[in-house]
Amino acid sequence: MGKDHFGECHICGKYGELTFEHIPPKMAFNWQGVKIYNGYEAINKSKGEKAKYCNSQKGMGRYSLCQSCNNNTGTWYAQTYCNFAMDVIKSIHKSPTLEHGDIVQYKFKKCPALQVVKQIIAMFCSQLPYQEVHRLGFDTLLLEKESNEVKRELFDLRMYLTSSEVGAYMSGLTSVILKNNDSFDTINVSELCAYPFGFILNLSPEIPVEYGGSIMDMFNVKYDDNCDFELSLMYLEKYSNQLPLPLIFKELPI
Repeated sequence: MGKDHFGECHICGKYGELTFEHIPPKMAFNWQGVKIYNGYEAINKSKGEKAKYCNSQKGMGRYSLCQSCNNNTGTWYAQTYCNFAMDVIKSIHKSPTLEHGDIVQYKFKKCPALQVVKQIIAMFCSQLPYQEVHRLGFDTLLLEKESNEVKRELFDLRMYLTSSEVGAYMSGLTSVILKNNDSFDTINVSELCAYPFGFILNLSPEIPVEYGGSIMDMFNVKYDDNCDFELSLMYLEKYSNQLPLPLIFKELPI
């Protein structure tokens, strides 16, 4: 018998039975079984020590959304994201081997850009508590299919390319210390990495993040707009694939 999961939906905030949300969507190469390690066990694993993990035959994800929110976001946004990811994967396979810090220019034609970026936001919602989702306005953004209104003063969303050799990785809201010349800044971020993309949600946008490129312009179009646009995506490698911490990448070449 399956185990029921109850809690607060991370998008609408209603309490009830939660469904499994694939992160990224199932058809974006997320249908095979995975081993899921929490933070402490991941540290043990990186040290070569015995580590506990949970087997997920469904793929990477969480019980985080009610049935209604899962169905709506899946219907409105997920398939477009999968097509978008597949186009980039095909392009990567035709290109020379990428090295850390390389920047690749991609041209997209007739792509519903708003649907793609709203799916990315939906994936982050599963990692954030509902109170934070509501503060950022992500609940309204996702539940109103046509909406493209975002609170740009509260966040920046960035994208980068990642290797197929890196396992899926996601972190909830995390405080990270960044060195800025002779001083240090603390920023709040959430990060998601699942081939071919990595995403950084910077919740301290007044302190810019140098990694990847901002994709905030993808909110500037309507839901059904099929857009021709270009994206400059940086290929980044984590400092450690065994312990992929938020924003801890190899040093960028000068």
